[in-house]
Amino acid sequence: MKTKAKSMYADLFAEFKHLPFLFIGAGISRRYLGLPNWKGLLRQFAEKVYPDNPLALEVFSRSEEGLNWPEVSSRIEQEFNNVWLTNKAYRRDREFFQDQVKQGVSPFKLAVARFFSEAEKQTADGHLLDELSCLTNVGKRSIAGVITTNYDQLIEEVFSGYKVFVGQEQLLFSEPQGIAEVYKIHGCCTQPESIVINEKDYEAFNKRNAYLAAKLLTVFMEHPIIFLGYSISDPNVQAILKAIADCLSQENLRRLKKRFIFIEYSDSPLEVPIIREHTINFDGAGRSLEMTRVELHDYLPLYSELLSRRYEYNPKLLRQLKRDIYQMITTNEPVDRFQVIDIEDDQLENVKVLAGVGIKQESGPNGESGHHIPNTAVLFRDVVFDDGEFDLKSLVEEALGHLLKHNSYSLPLHKYISAYEKEFGEKAPSDVSNHAKHSIDEFLSQGLKTRRNSHPINSFEELKKLSESDEKVIESIPLLTNLEACEGELQGFLSSYMEKNPTALTESGQVLKTNLKRVIKIYDWLKYGKEKGAPIT
Repeated sequence: MKTKAKSMYADLFAEFKHLPFLFIGAGISRRYLGLPNWKGLLRQFAEKVYPDNPLALEVFSRSEEGLNWPEVSSRIEQEFNNVWLTNKAYRRDREFFQDQVKQGVSPFKLAVARFFSEAEKQTADGHLLDELSCLTNVGKRSIAGVITTNYDQLIEEVFSGYKVFVGQEQLLFSEPQGIAEVYKIHGCCTQPESIVINEKDYEAFNKRNAYLAAKLLTVFMEHPIIFLGYSISDPNVQAILKAIADCLSQENLRRLKKRFIFIEYSDSPLEVPIIREHTINFDGAGRSLEMTRVELHDYLPLYSELLSRRYEYNPKLLRQLKRDIYQMITTNEPVDRFQVIDIEDDQLENVKVLAGVGIKQESGPNGESGHHIPNTAVLFRDVVFDDGEFDLKSLVEEALGHLLKHNSYSLPLHKYISAYEKEFGEKAPSDVSNHAKHSIDEFLSQGLKTRRNSHPINSFEELKKLSESDEKVIESIPLLTNLEACEGELQGFLSSYMEKNPTALTESGQVLKTNLKRVIKIYDWLKYGKEKGAPIT
């Protein structure tokens, strides 16, 4: 029957001229992470306000008029914040998050963010793990991108390497390329302030919905959209579709009919999916949107059929190329980018197209980077993974001095100084060695030193427990009192984080890039600089 189901999906997707975008809702996180729905989430937080009351949620949701969940969230948030700010049970959280709270971040959102950031795969079910593995492979070359209202990081894990846009505002004021991207339109647990959950959040979101719809219109018009993890009546979906409908004539809405696929999960086992047409009527608009509605119990045949449809080239590489061409055209400046050879699952002899933007730099006979001025992101990555192929003499004698001038004289230097002095038996040039650090404190601002003294963290394990996200870990690593003993833990954390977020050094926000580079420089000193033998004089 799985073969028949896959065949039905093949017929359904037969007219797709472009790879689809996935529009992913909470049902997917519930399936693979065991996370609650909105009601379940609010019940948990209501019980934190009234821990001894089995009807804690009903305290907030009872109303003659009937409340919606954003209104209930607002009520819970108000009382939860009072508890968080005064109850001794939250003393340690208050100390750790005081800066964010002083900046106006709601304690409720901080707690919600931590809840979702700690979510891990909760299933040992072999079939669900097979589904998730197949979906991960789908992300490599079989979809164009993802839109989601989820706060958790399952999508970042499954679609590793996609550029992530968090919140409406970031998407509205960025230049997305429409390929290998994730649009987290309701925020993310890595940025608690971005989370859309209460009544005020939704009012602000809905005010900008028309702008968001206009931004996404190209995606909706050019790509099939497959909705996963939503109910057909979900107000979030209805609101976005209504905003899209407001931008289009009824004739153009009809063109979307075969390209909007709404997947709904059935608790009852189904031998084959139930496929039928569905119409959404927009009240007061006088228009409707037709789509295909699919009811299923098993996602594996769906994912398998998606997997059979692939880009010939890696979407992440195509996105980089598209972005670089866009930058060159709009700024008339060449891009500062190293060469990329994509060998994810193609042999080199099968490559059919070579495209370049800017000026090709010199390469050695084996393709190593023999250019004089490497990209600084490559240096930072090399410190963690030891995978850079530089001409050491050229790098230390010519490139690093130049790069230091353009990077506030702050780069990971110890690996290269150590290797240079060992190989050539002479001191590294003074324009490089004079900028090498001699202690961890030299990497820290006065503000970080003050925070470390007033709110010390005594172990890496304690730090991870206190942090609601990997990004928070990166920010707080300088607060560790035993940082000099954490070389191994730092290496493990950095390599894991950068494998999951390969563009973190180039495409993240400025704050994250600064924090991550600081931690890599500290690791560089711990591994290659601290007590590694006296430098050559």
